[in-house]
Formats: sequence, C-alpha cells, structure tokens
Amino acid sequence: MAFASAHAAVTPQSSYTYDFKTFYDTSTAFNPFDTKTLSYSVASMTIKDISGGVEISLTQNSSLFPAKTTAGTYLDGLWLNGDWGTVATKPGVVGNVSASGGGTFLGLPTIFRDGGYVYNGSIGFAGNGIAEGKTSVFTIKASGVSAYDFAKSSNVPMIELTNVGGAYNTFLSGGKVSFVGTIAAQIPEPSTYALMGLGLAGVAFVSRRARRAA
Repeated sequence: MAFASAHAAVTPQSSYTYDFKTFYDTSTAFNPFDTKTLSYSVASMTIKDISGGVEISLTQNSSLFPAKTTAGTYLDGLWLNGDWGTVATKPGVVGNVSASGGGTFLGLPTIFRDGGYVYNGSIGFAGNGIAEGKTSVFTIKASGVSAYDFAKSSNVPMIELTNVGGAYNTFLSGGKVSFVGTIAAQIPEPSTYALMGLGLAGVAFVSRRARRAA
C-alpha cells in the first residue's frame, strides 16, 4: 500500500525481478518526498513461486553510491506488502546472509516508511546487513503466499541502505537512504524471438499472395 505515485499494472506471473534505482534524497531535508533516480541499480531482487510459498533472492550490487567508510554501504532492511508466512533463510547457499522478520499483526499495513509508503511486513538481515556484492536468499511459506501477491500494482518494495556518505549522510538521515523497487524490463527468451520471426514471415507471405491475387 502506498500514498505515493501510482505504478504500472502488473500481470500475474510466477516470478518477478526488481531493480532499485530511485531513492528518497536525504540531502533535501525539507522535502521528504524529493526523489532521484540513478542510471544504475544499487540492488536487485527476484521473487518466485516455490512449493508452499515464495523464494526471494536479494543482492546489494557493488555500485558508485557514496559510502561513509571504505566498508561500503549495507542493505539492512526490506519492506513488502502481501500475504505473509514463516520467513526462513534458505540453507545450503554459500555466503548467504541470514534473514528474519515477517508480517504485522493481522497483516495490517502499520509500518510507515519514506514517501508515504505503508507496509504490512518487513525483513531484517544479520549483522550490519547485506554488504556490497553479497546476497540473502530466503523463503516465505504459508497457504496463499505467491509472488504475484507481493508484486501487485499497489505493492512497491522498499529497501534501506546504511553507512551512506556524501551529501546523503545528514544529521536527520543518520546515514540511511531508502530506495523503491521497480520491476525490471524482461528480455524475451530466444524461443519468443523465433515465434515473432515466424509470425512476421507468415504475415509477409499472406500479404504477398493477396497482392498477386488482386
């Protein structure tokens, strides 16, 4: 749920991938709704259906976003809207950053975040959070939990970066900046291109025969 700008309609799918390029500009302290959009994504997230729920993979990309120290920035929180269940870190993933959290009481949207966004659940990460170049893979399982439910048009994910530096490290921000996610443009599979090619060839053939018959 959000009080911020509307987002494009989302079609039901079994998997969605998000980029995080737009953030709330903490250097303009007197305008809490001021945003900037980067040419690169500071993080990427994939949410996909699995048996009994969903699996989420969240990576903080190595980027040029300013950090306060040489340790770089950390991704310490993720906020989502949807039908929640039991959150568990996926075992057997090398270097996996542990995740914990879940939905609010009765699933009510009671977590207020930047830009007027309101959420009904959140995820936190072990230690300082997900360091640059690192990933957390976890599951959310319960009856009715699906990727589409988390990705519906009104449900915009938000992450928070900490140890942020430069102009964004202000007294009010405490070195924290929030980014909102957008569904990444999907690249068609090779089979899709092949079908498109066959379709165009068919149209051209029919058109040619029609001209000859005229």
